[in-house]
Amino acid sequence: MEISPVSSVSLFSSRPVENKKATNPIVVKQPETEQKTAESGALRAYFLGGNLATVSFGGFPVSTGGFITKKMNDVPCSCCGGRMVRNQELSNKAREFANLRGQDLSDKIHEDKDFFRTPQRVVMMLAAEEAEKNPSFDLARAKHEIGKNLKERTQNYCINSLQAANEVVKANYGEDCATSQILQREMEKLKKGNIGRLGLTEQLVQQQSSLSPEIYETVLDAAMNIPVDFNDVRKAHGQANGNAQSIARELLKPSMQTIEHIHPKSLGGPNATQNFVAECADCNNPRGNMSYAQWLKIHPEFPLKAQDHIEWFQQQVVDGKIDSRYDDYGVDVKETLSKESKGIIELKVLNPEKIKELREAKKLQQEANTFEENSSQNKEDNE
Repeated sequence: MEISPVSSVSLFSSRPVENKKATNPIVVKQPETEQKTAESGALRAYFLGGNLATVSFGGFPVSTGGFITKKMNDVPCSCCGGRMVRNQELSNKAREFANLRGQDLSDKIHEDKDFFRTPQRVVMMLAAEEAEKNPSFDLARAKHEIGKNLKERTQNYCINSLQAANEVVKANYGEDCATSQILQREMEKLKKGNIGRLGLTEQLVQQQSSLSPEIYETVLDAAMNIPVDFNDVRKAHGQANGNAQSIARELLKPSMQTIEHIHPKSLGGPNATQNFVAECADCNNPRGNMSYAQWLKIHPEFPLKAQDHIEWFQQQVVDGKIDSRYDDYGVDVKETLSKESKGIIELKVLNPEKIKELREAKKLQQEANTFEENSSQNKEDNE
């Protein structure tokens, strides 16, 4: 089955609060050094739901600031899939957009659209349209112009995104298939000014089993182009003020790299590699203590993007960009996400032995691709 390329739909280049209290607080009164050691062990046992005498905790202790991805640029978010910006690089990245005008600015926005989260991406993509029509416009002028009819422009942007995805669906399954009908109904709602994706994504998740993995991800990416509410776009547009660099910086902030505690820190989740995934601020901060069952209603793309992320991460280990201490990171995070999501999220990962094998092959200048290895492994498992 072939999938027609739709660049306007595919956002990402990989290969998107409930206040609970801890139900089992741990209080250990000992001298400070012994207390820290005991608390660390107790948290690990609590987190894994096991016995300290028999449970082995994977990974190794590390601060969020010391986690390996915090030293790397352009890391894909494990939740939404968009590339992230390190705090140290935020001004430099903003400057890349600020120094351009007209077609050059439009091209840059299209090239780097996955650095922006949904409301901010809508603003940037609309600004790109305006800059393309007006060669003298920088980001500040383009942003000002789209404010004159922001809602109408947002409606059209969302409709175009779904229309592109629908063309892919119809080409492969026919226009009478359920997914196409869902997309067509949503486009009619958008034409009436009803902007919001939550109802749409809930329907699309139900269609996953009837679509190929590639087309399902294409459709879901298109749906994630739509903001949760138009007011989010209005807010993103309104908060981005000043000169072109200030505007770009403000619109980039939600994509800043953070480290997510899979099992929330407030519920006893430890600072350790097994409990960490790299996420943008826009995905990490709103989750709070929310369970993954609840979080997936807001970010249904998480399992797909987490899989993409872990394959990216393991490829960096194979390529020598991430050191061998992280050989077992994929296996560890797979276990943690499975446990925390109660089996909803089950990653496909390569074991440490395969990682070492691929790294040695890479040193000999042989092909060593984690995505292809995962695909081959999954095919063998299904046979």
